[in-house]
Amino acid sequence: MSKNKVFKATFIVMVMTILSRAIGFGRDILAAFHFGVESSYDIYVASVAIPESVFMIVGLAISTTFIPMLSEVKHNKGKEEMFKFSSNVINILSVISIVIIILGLIFTKEIVNIFVPNFSSDEIELTIFLTRITLFNVFLLCINACFISILQVCEDFIVPALLGIFFNLPIIIYLLFFNNVNVVGLTVANVLGNLIRVLVQLPSLYKQGYKIDLHVNLRDEKLKAMLILIIPVIIGAGANSINMLVDKSVASGLITGSMAALEYSQRLIQFVSTAITTSLVSVVYPIMANRLNEGDKEGFLKYLSKSIVIICLFLIPITLGIMFLSNDIIKLIYERGRFNSNAVALTSMALLGYSIQLPFAGIRDILNSSLFSMKKTKVTTLNGIVGVVVNIILSITLSKYFGVLGIAIATSISALVIAILLLKSTWKIVGDFNIKALIYKLTKILISSCIMIVALFALNKLIELNNSFVKIILCGTVGAVVFFIMCMVFKIEEFNEGLEIILNKFYRGSR
Repeated sequence: MSKNKVFKATFIVMVMTILSRAIGFGRDILAAFHFGVESSYDIYVASVAIPESVFMIVGLAISTTFIPMLSEVKHNKGKEEMFKFSSNVINILSVISIVIIILGLIFTKEIVNIFVPNFSSDEIELTIFLTRITLFNVFLLCINACFISILQVCEDFIVPALLGIFFNLPIIIYLLFFNNVNVVGLTVANVLGNLIRVLVQLPSLYKQGYKIDLHVNLRDEKLKAMLILIIPVIIGAGANSINMLVDKSVASGLITGSMAALEYSQRLIQFVSTAITTSLVSVVYPIMANRLNEGDKEGFLKYLSKSIVIICLFLIPITLGIMFLSNDIIKLIYERGRFNSNAVALTSMALLGYSIQLPFAGIRDILNSSLFSMKKTKVTTLNGIVGVVVNIILSITLSKYFGVLGIAIATSISALVIAILLLKSTWKIVGDFNIKALIYKLTKILISSCIMIVALFALNKLIELNNSFVKIILCGTVGAVVFFIMCMVFKIEEFNEGLEIILNKFYRGSR
């Protein structure tokens, strides 16, 4: 895939992902209207987080190890053999998922008590009931991860980017049109959304040539290689999901609404992260895996370096902007219905703390992907363990002094630590990775972003704005213009490449 095609594919996926996440925002706004940060929403968050956080790690590990294997089979033996291998993996994972669900249904009480030990007895009982419903997501999440991997290796990036829309529709319909909305109905809608997300991928898979095949071959050498890789990948790639679960567990011992505040703010951070980092990784990761299978080390390094710069080009200025406008962002998006001024204050603190992690988490995800494509899972495992330990220690410590802000900052520090360790590890493994040139480019982006924030401080001194919508629009516009100008002044290569592609498209379209 050429440079222009990578930019184009990333841009299209980013637009689709933003659309998908925007609909997710609609869901969160409706949930905030109905529940605010009351204890019942804390319970819903806990019941969904237990299977999703734990088994999203498994799903992430599946896709991370699955993509290089699929790419290798496709490159060496063709699409038909790739589909045969993928069916074998899906069938085995389906059986494992069903076993996990059965065990989860038997030991739900013990699982809930581990993850939310500070809930009251009534809250524990309702969490157990809801968790038994959401356990069925385990099977759906595993299948979803496999289907997405197949489509991405076939370089179909559009359908996976739209899946969030199909997931959110049942939840939005329930919150909009049903009377007596409660957390039980919301939980059922969540599971239904995951089911629809799996089903809508089938037409695209069939179009690629995939057919459902119920054969199982436990002696497949590729399957054994994948299973060997998957355990360390769970730890390495799942650090973020584990950290999110740790955050909610620690928050269960804070004031009522703390888990809800973390959830609402995490949704905003996930929106930005998914729109930019996930969009880029979903395009670049299969390409990097293909480059390695073709023996093109130079092409691999080019995509790796460029991906890190592009991520920071977006995320560093966005991070500083979110920190500057955190209170106004929460007011604009959530303040209505039962989401009052106290909920705004609590959630904006969580958003402030979580926003710090954005560029570090982006770099972490790209470097994890590059190391996975090189099958250096031991490195990602060790770094992931360090990050989780750092988060647990800091979350417990900082939450005592700063509440939800401390928990969020702990997660951001964990992302920073993992990013630094992964960058160091990648430098050692790759050898000729030009890290000095990379740091030079990132420094120029950071300086441009700092100048942008200084301009916004000056603007707010000159013009006092009480309307959050007007303030965000004005600051966002002025901030973007200042940042763009500084990127041109500093001649940041990746910015100029993206701008050139956009201008060329506009020029052609106007002819």
